[in-house]
Amino acid sequence: MPDTLFAYIDSTSNAVLSKGLSPNDFVEGIVHRPKNLLLLDPVAETGEYEPHTGLKIVNSPKQVQQFFNNKTFTNSKGTKWIDFNDLAMLKELTPLEISELLYFGHMRTHLHSPFFYKLQNNFVYFNLGNETMRVYYRYLDEFYRILASKLTRIALEKVNDRRSFFRKGSSVAPLDGELLKELYPLLQEGAIFCLNQSELKNKLYRIPIFLSDEKGWRRNPNNYTKEQQIAEISYDTANQQWSLEVENDDPVFSFR
Repeated sequence: MPDTLFAYIDSTSNAVLSKGLSPNDFVEGIVHRPKNLLLLDPVAETGEYEPHTGLKIVNSPKQVQQFFNNKTFTNSKGTKWIDFNDLAMLKELTPLEISELLYFGHMRTHLHSPFFYKLQNNFVYFNLGNETMRVYYRYLDEFYRILASKLTRIALEKVNDRRSFFRKGSSVAPLDGELLKELYPLLQEGAIFCLNQSELKNKLYRIPIFLSDEKGWRRNPNNYTKEQQIAEISYDTANQQWSLEVENDDPVFSFR
């Protein structure tokens, strides 16, 4: 279990910078499964060469799944790709659009929209290493679902942390991503879920949330104090219910 989960949402582009979420967390949490991938690394070793773009592609849902299962995807820093719907439309990209994709891959930021009409992409994915990712989501619901699944697994681990070998483990009700949408104003500033300060007491598992900024993932989590806490997400093991409390409606003025 990581010490913290960090997330920062750029609301103008639907880009999410996160730390503590793994490539597997991403793959297991998304609903719009990519049909094909265009690899944005010109020297990518995997994939099939596509002459129109000069880049490698992973062409078919089956091959995409094999790519996601490969250790190159799960372990390698620098993996970057954009999904696309149809190979015929990929071949319709203009030289200007191809140059935009090359710039996107090199600079990890878009010139215009991160979502291309001809590609009909739902994601642009960058693995920055050390469980740090920048992902552009056409539908932010996908991110909330990924984060909710991760927090559910963390709660499950914590709730069963001290059970004996002969005792059956307790289940944890899935956290609904809809609840996490209430954190959107905080996530626009940057939010830290301090798991190393979480506690299970009186059948209630609490995770404190602190306001940060887009570089907060680089800070030591031990530097956050109770006075800086802006929200708390908790799981009641007796009632099997999740709840969220936000302490201030305007987090911008609570930043320290």
